[in-house]
Amino acid sequence: MWPWEHLAFAYALYSVTRNVGFRTSPSARETIAVAVGSQFPDLVDKPLGWTFGFAESGYSIGHSIFVAPAVCLVAYAVAARWGNRALAGAFSLAYLSHPIGDMLSHLFRDGTVDSRIVLWPIASPPATDYGGFLDHLILYLARYVYHLLAGGVTPQIVVQSLLGLAVVALWLSDGAPPAADIWRFLRTRSRQ
Repeated sequence: MWPWEHLAFAYALYSVTRNVGFRTSPSARETIAVAVGSQFPDLVDKPLGWTFGFAESGYSIGHSIFVAPAVCLVAYAVAARWGNRALAGAFSLAYLSHPIGDMLSHLFRDGTVDSRIVLWPIASPPATDYGGFLDHLILYLARYVYHLLAGGVTPQIVVQSLLGLAVVALWLSDGAPPAADIWRFLRTRSRQ
């Protein structure tokens, strides 16, 4: 999954959880915690794999189900120290949604689930050596753009676009956190 897909998936999960379970929309801080949590596994694993050669597949420590409990406990300890345990829930739900999203992406794309994505250090997907971090990034972006341009409007593109619009609508119905808070802050500052 791409970073924006991880963010959309995590935000939708957290927003629905907050709205249905607690009858309140996510706060700006919770939304930021969701954004960080949804990217955290890749922020750890991609530089480690593609820059330093540690588990070159890009799936290791950050995606591991064996490491996830410790990461969630650290998030809880930090959030409790700040006096806002909801931030730990937001981060943890988004963090855990990331490897699930990766496995679902493989399932929808290839029809199979590669559980090695989450089984580091016991197992890891096969490495693909395309060079360094920037080489990987350029290659994957080029493939993505080519797929979009060469494939035309496919059912997959239509579904992804509709899901993206649905998440944006959900975010707007939640009050557009934290963008709305930033906008209010800027408006009050301009009046002074």
